[in-house]
Amino acid sequence: MRQSQKVSLIIVAVLVLLSLYGLYPSLVYHSMSHEEQETLKAENPTEYYALKKKSLKLGLDLKGGMHIVLQVQKPEEGKLSDVLDRVLEIIRNRVDKIGVAEPQIQTSGIDRIVVDLPGFTDIEQAKKLIGETAQLQFKLLPTPEVTQALINQIDSILVLVKTDSSDISSKDETEALSDTSMEAIVDIFEEQAPGEDTSAESEEDYYSQHPFMRLVHQNDGTRLVISRTDYYEAQRLLNFPEVQAIIPKDIQLAWATRDFYIGERAYQSLYFLKKQVELSGDHLIDANPTFDQFRRPVVNFELDGAGAKMFSALTGANVDKPLAIVLDDRVESAPVIRSRIRDKGQIELGGNATWDEARLLSVVLKAGALPAKVDIIQNSVIGPSLGQDSINKGKKASLIGLLLVIALMLFYYRISGLIADFALLLNFLFILGFMIIPGINATLTLPGIAGIILTMGISVDSNVLIFERIREELRTGKTVRAAIDAGYSRALLTIVDSHVTTLITALFLFMFGTGPIKGFAVTLSVGVSLSLFTALFVTKIIFNMRKKYKALSI
Repeated sequence: MRQSQKVSLIIVAVLVLLSLYGLYPSLVYHSMSHEEQETLKAENPTEYYALKKKSLKLGLDLKGGMHIVLQVQKPEEGKLSDVLDRVLEIIRNRVDKIGVAEPQIQTSGIDRIVVDLPGFTDIEQAKKLIGETAQLQFKLLPTPEVTQALINQIDSILVLVKTDSSDISSKDETEALSDTSMEAIVDIFEEQAPGEDTSAESEEDYYSQHPFMRLVHQNDGTRLVISRTDYYEAQRLLNFPEVQAIIPKDIQLAWATRDFYIGERAYQSLYFLKKQVELSGDHLIDANPTFDQFRRPVVNFELDGAGAKMFSALTGANVDKPLAIVLDDRVESAPVIRSRIRDKGQIELGGNATWDEARLLSVVLKAGALPAKVDIIQNSVIGPSLGQDSINKGKKASLIGLLLVIALMLFYYRISGLIADFALLLNFLFILGFMIIPGINATLTLPGIAGIILTMGISVDSNVLIFERIREELRTGKTVRAAIDAGYSRALLTIVDSHVTTLITALFLFMFGTGPIKGFAVTLSVGVSLSLFTALFVTKIIFNMRKKYKALSI
């Protein structure tokens, strides 16, 4: 064997090995059932997402996913078109960072954005990912004494509201209540310290005198724990105008981001916060999900220089005090500051947070806040079962077609037909291998499969052209060596011409097509290019080794 032939064989062997190596994660991931994937995600999310990231991406029509239509509200300042562009860019950043394969994100009309997320079927997560305005803030909490005093006053007001609502709703009394200050609250607290006299009250009397506290399951001075079943009642009581009127202007009430469970029962947490924003997410430069020492998902964050100085001063001056981490007026957590923190910190996720929630939060924080409010006005889920049906039918059609072509080539061209079949399979392998190259990460869709099948036909056609030319040369009495050289030489121009015209067609489809048409154009152009390689390079390597034969099986 000549040196050039050895080099050519090594090149083909390396490409085959690289393709198989690259496609192995896809084989593992897509051979797992949906239940097995969910189990791996729950038990080892790091391995799950690494495997998912390396595997071949499937489109919305094959894997299922979500179709969402958003409406962007008109901003108070600035043009709607400018805001729409910013919202579009931020949503695209968020979706890209979470690794959704080939999402379709585009404007529709003057104030709408359409988002297609292949493989994403969790509606709540999608709403958080896309609709969250994500304004991160750090806020201090009032002292437990001030909080308790305010709770006592809320109860006092609610008692009046319930016993004589007509009087309490009168203008004069409402105005009198609105004049309540923090000093007055403290006075009330001092007159009625926690636990004072209440031990003597009967349970019924206590509940009648404390309409709000009767809903509180636990009060640790920082947060009030309220059963999920009492959440709406608590919110209703807090929404009374008379209650809103006594809440000091520098205090806000904020619920936790999510529920947490004690046994089977769900609870919500209510926090009293100081309204002043000590530090905002504008200074955040990075955020990443991880686990803490107890294997609970958390988000590590890093601040810029100015943010680090402010955070250091803030935490240094408030050691042993709670600091609320607030996202869109909801409290993620309110950990106690143990020591001065500078440029790096950790967001503890309250409740029964999951790894996915930590990951979503980090993505939303890094991508930045939306410049305007968006409403999800339509969402629909294409289930994975529909995609699986499409995959199964596609597999069946492809397999039948491939077997028929292989059998026909074997029957008509014998050993040479086997070489053409080998080139055909290599072409298929190289196309899939190309699609998972990092940086390309193409997505396989039904139109993409159609493009691959069309490429298979073009690949076979190229070999037929070469074989027919070789046959013609053999009929004229030429030797095997001469017939092979002449066959490839005469077929070259025709093969290149047909491939180039197909490539031009694919180029125009890619330029002017959208969505599935682009997917078809991509796989077609890649397949045609690789068909040239397999037809003119791979098969020629094998035929060059057959030149020493006296007769050719063709």
